[in-house]
Amino acid sequence: MKYNPPKWADRFLRWYCSPKYIEEIEGDIYELFERRIEHQRLWLAKLKFIWDVLRFFRWSNIKRTNSKYTTMNRFTMFSNYLKLGMRNIRRNMVSSMINIIGMAIAICFAISIFIFTDFQLNMDSFHSKGDRIYQITNYVDQDGNENLWSDSPISLGPAIAEDHPSVESFARIEYRSSVVKYQSDVFDELVVFTDPQFFEMFDFAMITGNRRVLYDKSQVVISKKMAIKYFNDEEPVGKELTFKFMNGQKKRYMVGAVLEDYPNNASIGFDFYLPMESFFDLGWENTQGWDFMTDGTFILLKEGESISSVFDSFDRYKEVQHASNPEWKIKSFEPLPLADLSTKSYMIEGSVSGGGHPAGRVALLIIAGFLLGMACFNFMNISVVSASKRLKEIALRKVMGSVRKDIIHQFMTENLLKCFFALIVGSLLSYFVLIPWFDIMVPELDIEFRTINPMTLVYFMVGLLFVVGIISGAYPSFYISKFDTITIFKGKEKFGSKNLFSKMMLGLQFFLAVMTIVGCFIMTEQSIYLGEKDWGYDPTGTLSVYVNGPEQYELLKNEIVNHPAVESHTASDLLIGRGITKLSMEMGEKQVAVRRISASEDYIETFQLRMVDGRPLTNRAEDLKGNVVVNEKFVHAMGWESGVGQTFTLDSVQHQIVGVVQDFHYYDFFSAIDPVMIQGLEPEKVRYFTVQSDPYKLSDLEQYTREAWLQIAPDDPFDRIFQEDVFDGFYQENKSNISILMLITGIAIVLACLGLYGLISFNVQGKLKEFSVRKVLGAHPKVIVRIIGKQYIWVLAISFLIGAPLGSIGMMNLVVSIFPEPKAVSIIPFIVAMAIILLTLIITVAGQIKRAINVNPAELLRAE
Repeated sequence: MKYNPPKWADRFLRWYCSPKYIEEIEGDIYELFERRIEHQRLWLAKLKFIWDVLRFFRWSNIKRTNSKYTTMNRFTMFSNYLKLGMRNIRRNMVSSMINIIGMAIAICFAISIFIFTDFQLNMDSFHSKGDRIYQITNYVDQDGNENLWSDSPISLGPAIAEDHPSVESFARIEYRSSVVKYQSDVFDELVVFTDPQFFEMFDFAMITGNRRVLYDKSQVVISKKMAIKYFNDEEPVGKELTFKFMNGQKKRYMVGAVLEDYPNNASIGFDFYLPMESFFDLGWENTQGWDFMTDGTFILLKEGESISSVFDSFDRYKEVQHASNPEWKIKSFEPLPLADLSTKSYMIEGSVSGGGHPAGRVALLIIAGFLLGMACFNFMNISVVSASKRLKEIALRKVMGSVRKDIIHQFMTENLLKCFFALIVGSLLSYFVLIPWFDIMVPELDIEFRTINPMTLVYFMVGLLFVVGIISGAYPSFYISKFDTITIFKGKEKFGSKNLFSKMMLGLQFFLAVMTIVGCFIMTEQSIYLGEKDWGYDPTGTLSVYVNGPEQYELLKNEIVNHPAVESHTASDLLIGRGITKLSMEMGEKQVAVRRISASEDYIETFQLRMVDGRPLTNRAEDLKGNVVVNEKFVHAMGWESGVGQTFTLDSVQHQIVGVVQDFHYYDFFSAIDPVMIQGLEPEKVRYFTVQSDPYKLSDLEQYTREAWLQIAPDDPFDRIFQEDVFDGFYQENKSNISILMLITGIAIVLACLGLYGLISFNVQGKLKEFSVRKVLGAHPKVIVRIIGKQYIWVLAISFLIGAPLGSIGMMNLVVSIFPEPKAVSIIPFIVAMAIILLTLIITVAGQIKRAINVNPAELLRAE
């Protein structure tokens, strides 16, 4: 019995050994192997054979090539492959264009999402000291949950800077509304009080002025947008702006600096910056102790210092805050690096930075991966179909001396060439179409076709080219190169017969398509549901006007209430849809987060809130000081079965509930409804005058109110709000989400069609002779239709049965993380997805079935 040494060892020897030594070395070690097996065990002889191969692996025995000629030869071969690739693309234009366009669409989406993700993950990266800047946030225990708040004690920043030598500086942020006037121009603006070190910490570019301008309490820093708004082409620096604040204080500030437009990736940026010391001088009560919570506190560490040097002392500051404000108990402080601030802003109450929910970003990345996967599967199938026309070319190349490796290299080069064209087309589509379309749909993003580091996009494109080129081209190249030469020339190559791997690819592709389509329709259904969701009250006919104090309120009320269109009127300190104060209330051992509105008589009627129990508030003394109306959520949060008659203590005042209203949305539908209490309004706190009108007369009432305002407060802007418009931003965002989801669904459908077309074409091409024989024997066209269709029905059915539930589960997890009160999944997305899949199957298969039915047996069977 003849025994052979390990094949891999022999192949390794032939690979490394120089041709002039191979015969001698191979002969010697084979002779030694045969001698050993006569006297030793087989495994030991094989082990020694391996050792012989390894010990001859030395520098003197390794084969050498002339690198110059080898490089030239490789270049020539590669150039030849490119020429063949271009020739075959032109020759097979239809299949090549389907491949290139399908891949280009997926690449376009992938590049656009990569740019969007890079933009999101590199917010605020332009600040040179960003790695040393931290915002001190804090966790507060509310309703049994730990909520992360941006607000922090206003004394915290100075205390940290004083106690820790590792802290270089600090800067606090305090929002305030103000009427800003220059000459005859008057506008309501949001201004920010901050410490003068702010512009030494953050690298916001200045057009004019210097970074120490806020050390002067009489100066203001404005954005370029505000400079144009107030001064047009005039030089802003040195001009005076008059600010009238909500507490009635007026003060003039001189423009000391103008900021350049903020970078696209700036998550923090305001239009007016006033000195923090000026905030203390303006007379707001209780603003300098540990009990006052400012909107944000930032610290800057010295170079080489760690945040751990500060973190250890936070417990001490927590105890001081508890003693000063027992109703707002901070459980722990949390320093957040500036680089993480925008990505976590969605979970921070009252965040001072922008940033979206990461769930949407993750979902887009997953969908981009799905679309790329589908495009690669399309590429594989159609490449294999196209190769059916090149079998004789492959056989001829093998006869002329090409080995399988050469065929693989040729087809991989051709596939990479197609992917390169797809990359160019996809990049152009992203630059000219998709990213501008995203900017139209979501204008606040302001995304450009670039990454923060320009080379990042280059590296991504190069990596994407090779990844999709190798994934999509590997299977066709290895599959095609294995065809046997003699079998091809005899015409016996069963091309496409029972190709299980291709069916698996089709199944995986449709699995991804079904997941994407079902998921998109579930999200679309949720978006449509939110777009039609009840606010909890009727906003039609409601008009509100911002007033600066009780004097303006009384004058405006006297002018408006007798207008024939007015049905009811009220006053309040806050407005539904424009922000409602959130406070923490201690009930027994738990903290409850509560929204509070102060309002006068007829508030419930004017805003058309729905009473479910009890009565609304009146202007009687007991309603102004102690009685409140709450929403249903308030009652549930307290654990009561009925709210009316219940009492609780807040701010050392005992309150009694006299009425309960149905839960209503005071923000958009992305925000959960908190407990809400409506209490009596103190006259000096009035900020909004609201009237309920006949909707058909609302425009006339608005014009009448505008004219009256010009007589009452000519120096203040006329800030009127139609209650129907307060959620316009939400509805626009919701509409944009639906458009994006429909785009993704359309791309998934197109790619699914291309993949199905590729594989069915592949299968029909391999069965044309069989169909011809069947036609000669009298087979009915229905038989051919059944043969073509039956093998794909089960593939698509399995893909749907697996993909639809997984797509539903995945998307619902995303929906629950974004929407506080999602709609239960209905059967509609599944029915729509199934209908789309069936329609896709019918449209795609129809052409191939027609081709099979119309085949001419005489032409195909002539050589048989």
